[in-house]
Amino acid sequence: MTVPHPASPRPASPNPASPNTAPVAPGPASPRPAFDAAPVVLIAAFAAGPWAAALLFVLAGFGAMPPATLPWTVVVLLGALLAAPAARAAALLPPRRALGLTAAGVALAVATALAAALPPAYLATLPVALATFDLLRRVPELYGTALVYVGATVLANFTLDSFLPLGDFFLVNVGTLFFGITFTQRDRLHRSGRGVVYRVILAAALANVVAAWSLGTPWRYVAVSFLAIVIAETADTEVYQRLLHRPWFARVAGSNAVSAPLDTVVFTVLAFAGAPFATAAWMTQVIVTDVLVKYGASLVAAITVLSNPAWVPKAPDPSA
Repeated sequence: MTVPHPASPRPASPNPASPNTAPVAPGPASPRPAFDAAPVVLIAAFAAGPWAAALLFVLAGFGAMPPATLPWTVVVLLGALLAAPAARAAALLPPRRALGLTAAGVALAVATALAAALPPAYLATLPVALATFDLLRRVPELYGTALVYVGATVLANFTLDSFLPLGDFFLVNVGTLFFGITFTQRDRLHRSGRGVVYRVILAAALANVVAAWSLGTPWRYVAVSFLAIVIAETADTEVYQRLLHRPWFARVAGSNAVSAPLDTVVFTVLAFAGAPFATAAWMTQVIVTDVLVKYGASLVAAITVLSNPAWVPKAPDPSA
């Protein structure tokens, strides 16, 4: 006689009406999406154009010879510089959305500039930014990084004789604020290797000569700026390359620890020595302030990059 196998027990279906049925625990909540900064950057890059020109004109007024108007060369350069972050942000967005945000940024720039009665010439930053924006979206990101690096050094030299008093001791050179921008860009260039960095350094030095000629900058400042760029940036590059085996923050901190004071001392001493106002105490004020500002700018840039692991540059190829 065959003994039938017992049927496999089937799990009982939960009875929602039964008081003994345990409630089903809800699953983990979906993580909230991280804040997307790309739309804000894209709008702000275009909206800031006329206002960046207005701010630079005010800062240039602290110089020994305040300009009556902002030179066209500077207005055009500002527009080109603002296109770089805009192009980088647009690359992270769908094309149609990027186009709409670009239009919104331009409209905001025009509306606020007209409402504040800014000089109409400052609106020239917009067509320049749009043309450069379109160009940068068609080429590798390296070109946008190089543009910001070169442009920031030119603007730094445009305001090299403008000093903002801060308290009883510190004198902030306005040009130092622009050199703070170059720290992040230079470190991004290192990803492409030593050869690329040196070519961009040379381009920045030559661009400063051309810009100085068009802006009427004294040739003493031009020569000193050229020399300071070559010396400090070469030192920075070589130190950075020798720290490739270290974490990114150590590479940045180590290279800037050498290049920041070297650039400041070479430029300040050679550019202003012999001037009636350039006493030893004055030079000490300028050098100490500039080095601290450069270190501070470098630290802020590094913290910003480290806040997102995806932004941390990988070590470049030592053989490049």
